[in-house]
Amino acid sequence: MMKFVLAVFFGSVLMAQAGLSRLEALSMLETGDRDSAVGGVGEVSRYQMQPSVWKQYSSSKAYHDPAVSCQVAAHHLEFLESNFRRQAGREPSEFDVYVLWNAGLGYYAKRDFSPTRVSPVVRERAERYVNLRQLR
Repeated sequence: MMKFVLAVFFGSVLMAQAGLSRLEALSMLETGDRDSAVGGVGEVSRYQMQPSVWKQYSSSKAYHDPAVSCQVAAHHLEFLESNFRRQAGREPSEFDVYVLWNAGLGYYAKRDFSPTRVSPVVRERAERYVNLRQLR
């Protein structure tokens, strides 16, 4: 029993030191992990995706289901990152990932994928996302 308790304790400590995963950080920042959240312009799920984007990855309308929304968000994040690599010619930083998620690939491309050229609101949220991803 003691070995189990120690394993759980040290596993929790290691997870806490590693920060949140990309999807965990997006969910926390976008909605505070609220599955029923609906954004001001109709964004759905804990990840605040437009329904039109959601439909590109799933025919399900289970926006409130964390397992389904996680799968859809993972596919969209993969799409954003791979297109960023192709267009920007580099790996996305954590800052880049949030700008892509929040403002979109087209928005960021028009700003030459430059963090200094994004709006102050997007920049502040991207910095919060980076903090969630970093070691605590």
